[in-house]
Amino acid sequence: MQVVRNILILLILLPIAVMFLMPKKELYYMLEKKLSMQNIIIAGEALEEGTLSLTIKHPVFYFGGAPIATAKDITIWSLLMYTKADITEILVAEGLATETSIVQLHAVHSIFSPLRVQVEGESSLGALHSEIKLDERYMRINMSKGSTNRAFTKILKKSKEGWYYESKF
Repeated sequence: MQVVRNILILLILLPIAVMFLMPKKELYYMLEKKLSMQNIIIAGEALEEGTLSLTIKHPVFYFGGAPIATAKDITIWSLLMYTKADITEILVAEGLATETSIVQLHAVHSIFSPLRVQVEGESSLGALHSEIKLDERYMRINMSKGSTNRAFTKILKKSKEGWYYESKF
């Protein structure tokens, strides 16, 4: 009976210890290295590690050496079976044809649905709702309103609910 009790205590305490002791900054640096292989660089950021979260303050995103966007902050929460990323105030770099801003963006991934990422947010194009299907490498972003920007109207499609963008990656 003692052995069973000790195993149960270990099974409860081990995931809790992993959540609190997870090397969040090192995981971020590994993500940054993977993105750099795709020619995406994140620079100028300040990292703040919390008990269960990692906050990235004022990152600037570069693609091919050119700045494409900035964000106020990105907070990533991970509870092993549930991960949530909250991004606030994303501004697309000035001078790009697709100039827009995103006020808030929330991405959620759960182990109960491992091949799907749910994304919701608020932008200058209205409310955003998206589902990214990792197994099919497919993404569809639904927007409540379209844009008067010609660069956007070329890539957005009209549906009964509003506008949408879909892509395979």
